[in-house]
Order: sequence, then structure tokens, then C-alpha cells
Amino acid sequence: MRYKAGWLVQNHILALTHFEPVVTMEDFRDIAADAHMALQEATQPLHLLIDNRIIAERTVATLDSMLNALPILQHAHLRWIVVVLPEAVKETAAARQVERHGSIQLKFTDSLASAFQHLAREDDRIDGAAGMESSWSDWISYEGNPVATGEEEKA
Repeated sequence: MRYKAGWLVQNHILALTHFEPVVTMEDFRDIAADAHMALQEATQPLHLLIDNRIIAERTVATLDSMLNALPILQHAHLRWIVVVLPEAVKETAAARQVERHGSIQLKFTDSLASAFQHLAREDDRIDGAAGMESSWSDWISYEGNPVATGEEEKA
């Protein structure tokens, strides 16, 4: 399994976790398709959490490049994209400014805990954000839980 994508909190926090240091073009295509399917369900403000801790790439994408590469992210209800930076560049998180495009904002963090703390500060609908780190880790560890894996046959 190269990645998992799915709702951490149904229709509220969409999460993406990578399990390989290199994201292939096929991974990117599949992630885009999975995000498109998930975002079609969204009817209220939501956030995207991207866990890039093990990614080998040292180049950090800008909000504009993300929106150009994945037009589905220009979703009317998307409010925050929070990216946990790769280990190799995580020390730069504090120095990076929040980027904005319309109602969408991009925040870089150095850890999952920081990502959840940020979302909890920005959205009063998020309770117990500190515990979400283990919840997502637990959720994706169970084979039967409904999240996209990037290995499923596309229809």
C-alpha cells in the first residue's frame, strides 16, 4: 500500500497519508481521483490534512501549484489545507507564511500534533484534536476501514 486517503472526520477532515518516500505519477493520479470522489460528498466547510512526513522530496509545493495540479481542491467548502512537512524540511515550518487563495488557506506544520492543534484553533467544530493523531493512525491500521488505498481497481 503506497498511500491512504479518506475522511478522518466524515465530510469535515479529509486526510492523506503517504507510506512511500517517492510519490509516482500513478500515485498522484489515483490520489486526485480519490480526492475528487471524497469531495463530491462535501456539503459543509472542510479541511484537508496531508501527512508528508516520509516523503523524500525537499521541494515544498505552493498553494497555487497545488490548486493548478489538483483543480478539485478549488472546492467551495475547502477552508484549510494543512501539510505536515517531510522530515528533511520540517524545521522550516515555523518560518513559512500561511498562503491564501480566496477562502482556501495553506498552512505547513512540523508534526501531526501541530496540524491538529492548528485545525482545532481555526475550527470550533473540532473537539479533542490532540487525540486525532492516534485516531487516524489507528483507523488506517485496520484493513476493513473504508479509505482509498491507491491499489484498488478503478472503474
